[in-house]
Amino acid sequence: MEIDKILSVTLIILAIPVTISVVVLLARLLKVIFFHGEVNLEDVIFSKERIRQVDKSNMEQERNIVSIQEAVAVSNYKSQRELMMNILRKDTSQSLGSISYALNSEDTETSHYAATALRDELGDFRSNVLKLYKNVKKGEKAEPSQLCEFIEKTYGMICQDVFLPTEKRQYTDMIDEIMKIMLADYKDDIKPQYYEWIVRCMIENDNKESAKEWCELADKNLQGLLTPYKCYLRYYYYCDDGTDFIKTIDELKNTDIPIDNDTLEIFRMFG
Repeated sequence: MEIDKILSVTLIILAIPVTISVVVLLARLLKVIFFHGEVNLEDVIFSKERIRQVDKSNMEQERNIVSIQEAVAVSNYKSQRELMMNILRKDTSQSLGSISYALNSEDTETSHYAATALRDELGDFRSNVLKLYKNVKKGEKAEPSQLCEFIEKTYGMICQDVFLPTEKRQYTDMIDEIMKIMLADYKDDIKPQYYEWIVRCMIENDNKESAKEWCELADKNLQGLLTPYKCYLRYYYYCDDGTDFIKTIDELKNTDIPIDNDTLEIFRMFG
């Protein structure tokens, strides 16, 4: 009985190499029969010209993205990087205020992304805006569309709080000059919101006299519109002038001028 077991084990040991050899030979035979042709790699070449990018809807992504401030506070470096890359894929010119918060990140990669984006956007802005401003100062006649573009781009940067106080004041003064040029030459091309913007900029720069001046100009040039009331409300709030603030609300209530959501909130708070 013992001899039979030994013989069985011996046969199994001897059969293993033979079985492996048969399997290997069979595999080679099948390869020769079925895969003898050249492999065509044309469709798997990783070329940007051959890739069709299909972007999924960003709606779900937008709902799940937390603000830069919160991401930095959590200190989750992977989340910070993903958030920064999502922002940088889009138009960053209107996101600089948020991107600037990422400069405070302890993650060097995230702060590098933010610094690069800010440097590039602010560099382009300074170059383009200052070029137009210098041309206007030289006396070159600018088109109304160019002056409007200057105001909109400059205010768009100012309101994102990415400048130091001195530079912010410099660009506010530039808007003031361009607005006065438009008042003289292209009065009808000044959009009502420009008055609101310049009043806000002057207030943020603590320039009380200029803020009042622009409120008066809005009142003079925009009769029958909401803009002068909004300018005065902002100005009186800044001056802590409760009497004139409430008086302006009452005057607006007695008109037929349609109000926006911001003004409606003021009515609810002080009406």
